[in-house]
Amino acid sequence: MNAQLRQASGEVPLCEIADIRSGHPFRGTIKQYENGDVKVVQVRDTEMTGEVNQHNMVETRLSTKKQPDWLQDGDVLFVAKGAKHYSVLVENVLERTVCSPHFFVVRLKPEFRDVVMPDFLCWQLNQQPAQRYFKATAEGSMYLSIRRQVLENVPIKVLKLEKQKQLAALHRCGVREQKVLQKLIENRQQQLGAIAIHALKSFT
Repeated sequence: MNAQLRQASGEVPLCEIADIRSGHPFRGTIKQYENGDVKVVQVRDTEMTGEVNQHNMVETRLSTKKQPDWLQDGDVLFVAKGAKHYSVLVENVLERTVCSPHFFVVRLKPEFRDVVMPDFLCWQLNQQPAQRYFKATAEGSMYLSIRRQVLENVPIKVLKLEKQKQLAALHRCGVREQKVLQKLIENRQQQLGAIAIHALKSFT
């Protein structure tokens, strides 16, 4: 399959190119410790743009003696539980970091790491074809979840590396533009708020 993917674009189930496991099996609330030695990515630390915000992550301690499977750069975290199912890319990961059980960790198999880019894979899981697939297969009423088998079988289109790089670059550019526009909107709202306060005071 590796040789075939190198020669031409193809569509394969995710499990053929990546290993998929659950997040760390925390029980109950993840407690914050001032001297915690393990950092935890939770859903609240992620953005639907595919990013992980590492600044406010909980620092905790693990009760298990078993060495956890620490997150690695290039891992893709898939939000499997909740109203929205999207993926984020792990980049510049801090040492001794795990994720909550609300995620599946998608890690490219070694033989495919020079065939599929992690950021392209993350981007593709957030696009309409995959999202329609997840929506059709989600289970539950109010609290939806995606089973591992469902994620394993999501079809992944493997494009030539040059095309993957182009699409990943376009996505990153779009995210940057979105942040700039959001900042401009927030600044304008603050300006209008200040003007309104000043204008209304003049009538009192």
